[in-house]
Amino acid sequence: MELVDMRTILHSDCNNFYATVETVFDPKLRGKPLVVCGDPGLRHGIVLAKSYAARRCGIITGETVWQAQRKCPDLILVGADQRKYLSFSKKMRAICRQYTSRVEPFGLDENWLDVTGHRLGGEEIAARIRRAAREELGITVSIGISFNKIFAKLGSDMK
Repeated sequence: MELVDMRTILHSDCNNFYATVETVFDPKLRGKPLVVCGDPGLRHGIVLAKSYAARRCGIITGETVWQAQRKCPDLILVGADQRKYLSFSKKMRAICRQYTSRVEPFGLDENWLDVTGHRLGGEEIAARIRRAAREELGITVSIGISFNKIFAKLGSDMK
């Protein structure tokens, strides 16, 4: 396969998406250990997302809130607000669509973009998307670039 025939696929993954969105709405939460979770009183008390500070305490997605609180007594619990996350997801997709109409969502916080043949090239598009996400939405995004979805996803996971 010649290089000119290779596809250019980007995989964008919003970092700590739910937790980061919550810090956009409440900047006092930045840098603090927080988790977005279900309601422990309704027996839905699992960690859906965590901040970097919570991750440093050893908290993992999917564990129960009471386990997370044992690891971090100062943990801040925030209830999930799907409307906020859906809104940010749509805005993130709009940023991606500035570079290609071939955007394939994967959940709320991930997208594959086929930018094959775009005049800017994958690395420049990725840099522009990361910058726009940070400046316009206040979130960070990891982006992997490859010739197929699998390797692009692996690339974004490595960031």
